[in-house]
Amino acid sequence: MTTVRVVLTLTLAAALALMAPAPAAAQGAPGQAGSTVQLPVDQLSVGDRGYGVTATAGNAMGRFGVEVLGVQHGAGNGFPLVLVRTSGALIEAAGGVAAGMSGSPVYISTEHGDALIGAIGYVFPNSDHTVALVTPIDAMRSADWAATFALHVPGYGEAVPVATPVLLTGTTRRAAELLAPLFLDPRVTPLPLQAGASAAPIDDELFELHPGSPIAVALVTGDVQLSAVGTVTTVEDGRVLAFGHPLLGLGEADLPFVPAYVTSIVASQQVPFKLANVGTRVLGVIDQDRPAAVAGGVGAQPSTVAVSLSIIGAAGDPVHEFEVAADERLYPVLVATATLQLLDRALGATTPGFADLAWEITLESGERVNVIEQVNDAADIAFGAALMSGGPLALLATNEFRAAAVQRVSISVRLRADQQAATLAEAILEAEEVAPGDAAHVHLRLQPFRQQAEVRTLTVPIPEHLSGSVTLLVRGGSVPRDTGDAVLDEEVIDPPRTFGELLDALRQRVQSSEIVVEALTEDGELLQLLRAPTPFVVLGHESVTLQLTAPATPEGDAEGAQP
Repeated sequence: MTTVRVVLTLTLAAALALMAPAPAAAQGAPGQAGSTVQLPVDQLSVGDRGYGVTATAGNAMGRFGVEVLGVQHGAGNGFPLVLVRTSGALIEAAGGVAAGMSGSPVYISTEHGDALIGAIGYVFPNSDHTVALVTPIDAMRSADWAATFALHVPGYGEAVPVATPVLLTGTTRRAAELLAPLFLDPRVTPLPLQAGASAAPIDDELFELHPGSPIAVALVTGDVQLSAVGTVTTVEDGRVLAFGHPLLGLGEADLPFVPAYVTSIVASQQVPFKLANVGTRVLGVIDQDRPAAVAGGVGAQPSTVAVSLSIIGAAGDPVHEFEVAADERLYPVLVATATLQLLDRALGATTPGFADLAWEITLESGERVNVIEQVNDAADIAFGAALMSGGPLALLATNEFRAAAVQRVSISVRLRADQQAATLAEAILEAEEVAPGDAAHVHLRLQPFRQQAEVRTLTVPIPEHLSGSVTLLVRGGSVPRDTGDAVLDEEVIDPPRTFGELLDALRQRVQSSEIVVEALTEDGELLQLLRAPTPFVVLGHESVTLQLTAPATPEGDAEGAQP
């Protein structure tokens, strides 16, 4: 029987699809009834003046002055960008255009009224914070799918999207760093400086959704809050346009958005930023994440994956409940990030250790997948366990057979402060010749971390059909086999051929605490002969050569024997 190697990787697959434009009348500016005039970019002139609208402390709507400095064409986005200088008391107090202001609508005064030209989308870090680039409203409405490239504006350097703060309740910066694979545009990055869900009671029913309102696109909700905060540009016929740049560049998306509440705008030499708390009332769903904007429907309900995480062996509440976006490009990383945040909270320190992990993954079809694994980390068990927590989900999310449709995940993490790792230091055969159908006895020397070495004897059954010389490969369950022939290693893998086989392989996958013995024949056949459990994560690999002898012939039956 050939073995199956399951590769657990946390990857983000991006697939941009063209979004059909949804033209509609523009929402009136704050305090105005009816629709505003829309001013195309080609009708703008240098020196045109107007204002932008954004939420300040307490979600009070504040205005800032805007002057058109020029139009930047051919920036690589598929649409032009309007270079503006901002001014006024709000900008002076903030020290410039702040992270969290992306999406703030910008209006230009015309003889026909205040004309909407677009939204704050890009700034110039480490430069003049009063200068910004506006994404045109036409581009936002069409949700242009062209990729976003670096924008170079003479005199200002490279423009980047206004930083989108990712709010993580009580998180460390390293938890936010786990999100890096999700951000396809490296200029849209999380700022793990914010507070997150408000401890003070907030009546979400009083929240009003209009141009300039802050909203949070919620990636994780519940005992962990992970949200991206930006500003609403327009609310038109039940549709919201916001941000003025992509969030994760997902194309089609299914992400809930909820109220956000600005507590302050903090000045910074790099980029000023808003501090905000996040509500819980689902206002709708962001269903498009495009280079020019994020867009969604008001009142729609999102798809999520319910996660229950039990942490055993640490202080605090042992059970935590949260929900993550059901997008299979996201949930492996989101579960790992939320797990790291909760483990950090429980341990209160970066420490070595050992963890037993158990998953029960429930699919929409009703099928359940149970997986057990172990991890030992010599420096940071929280990080090691968190990365492991998303592994089975990544395998399901990236499978080639069909959508897994994960509905619920229960994860149990049992922590130990002492390391439970042992290196496979030596393997010796008790007898170098064995008859097929008999058993080979292999003596192993294991060196546990800072403990006395152990000798363990494995009784390995030898299949009757084998003959000649056989190499016994002995390794820890998470250690790649080493046959000395990379091509052969690839050829002996027998991958799943159906989704059902994939689920079976996941259920039966070799654990890191097991010792695996495989037989490699002279013909290149690889057979798994034994899986032996240990209390350790087993490291290292060894090999021994076994000669298979012909079974002894009973006396009197040998060829040529006399009767």
